[in-house]
Amino acid sequence: MKIGGFTNLFEKILGVFAFGFVLFPKFAPLFFIVLITVVLSGIIKKEVSFQLNVISSLFLLFYFCYLIGIIFTSDINAGVFELEKKLSFVIFPLLLSLKFKKIWSLNLSYIGFITGTFLITLYGISLVLKSGWEADWKDFSYLSSAISPIHHPSYLAAYLTISAAFAFIGWREKLPFFSLSWIIPFTIFVIVIHGFLHSLSGTLFLLIAIFTFLLIWLRNKFRRPIFYTIIILIPLLGIIGLNTIPNIQSDWKDATSNVIEYSKNPKGFVENSDRSLSSSSTRIILWTAAFQIFYKHPFGIGTGNMDEFMEKELIILKQKELTKQNFNPHNQFLQTAVEIGFFGLLVFFAILFSSIYYGLKYKNYLLIFISSNLLFNSLFESMLQRQSGIVFYCFWLCLLSLYLFSHEIKKVKIS
Repeated sequence: MKIGGFTNLFEKILGVFAFGFVLFPKFAPLFFIVLITVVLSGIIKKEVSFQLNVISSLFLLFYFCYLIGIIFTSDINAGVFELEKKLSFVIFPLLLSLKFKKIWSLNLSYIGFITGTFLITLYGISLVLKSGWEADWKDFSYLSSAISPIHHPSYLAAYLTISAAFAFIGWREKLPFFSLSWIIPFTIFVIVIHGFLHSLSGTLFLLIAIFTFLLIWLRNKFRRPIFYTIIILIPLLGIIGLNTIPNIQSDWKDATSNVIEYSKNPKGFVENSDRSLSSSSTRIILWTAAFQIFYKHPFGIGTGNMDEFMEKELIILKQKELTKQNFNPHNQFLQTAVEIGFFGLLVFFAILFSSIYYGLKYKNYLLIFISSNLLFNSLFESMLQRQSGIVFYCFWLCLLSLYLFSHEIKKVKIS
């Protein structure tokens, strides 16, 4: 196999993987095997060489923290299951730590992911239309998880938003097949679907992303007085949107009222078990329970022990009903801190902020965007507790860091 032949094959396999794990997550092990085979063949034939980078090394260290945590588990089966789920923290850093002899492209990876995300969303819409037709349109079956039956709505919201970012970056870099004739309608599609996914964190991040991009564009387009006037108006439009869009409006009002109530009387809020708990109030109680566990165990409770400790803490907080639903903390920072302690949390922060740092330094905007998406969503969900998040974020952060260390840094050194 020639060097050029390997590079072309590698690009195609990345595109297949980016497409496949979104649309067919149950076949992810098969996609892993194919990717591993291709990379190993390239290393054996010396078409590429192995070379770790900072971000990949941090992912390996992150997994090592979970590996150490297994020593303290009280349920070895649960601990081993957690380690199996997080094997992506080892596989991707090792597979995507390469030194190439030829320039390569992410074009097929972008196309594969965008196509997979679009098709899986259409699949959800088709199921909604079918169920709505059978129910004679008497309910709102198209909302939330109904439109996202394979991935949790928060993950699909992230996939859609990042797909739109890929599309615009592909157009900006003048990659083949990236045209505004489909990018603009696709972006509108992404925005509309967010209204049905019922993911407050996903919608908030989308609004922040739109605001940031508009800010950059307006800064280059208008003079300062007009620019600052528009800066004031855009957040107002966002607030109006949050208070007028159905479903998002109710979530937003519920969240703000619960935060105000909790700030006035934290103990009374948490222990009021007679109240019908909404999504936001449940999260506040879970965050409180997780923080209390971390306060008692700053070095972590061990890998796989989360359910046991959360159940005990919720009982102490007089929330026995919540123990029946086996909730995780719904916050990745608390999830990490509780399981593998303060050091593990530092490693997680290091992954996020090193990705943002290198993205800013070498103007790799997608690396900034995806790490920021993970950071933001981790405030409201345990994003690295499902394969939908583990595979997705680890794959793209490792792949983009590989691209950065293979291309952008070399360009800066040459210039």
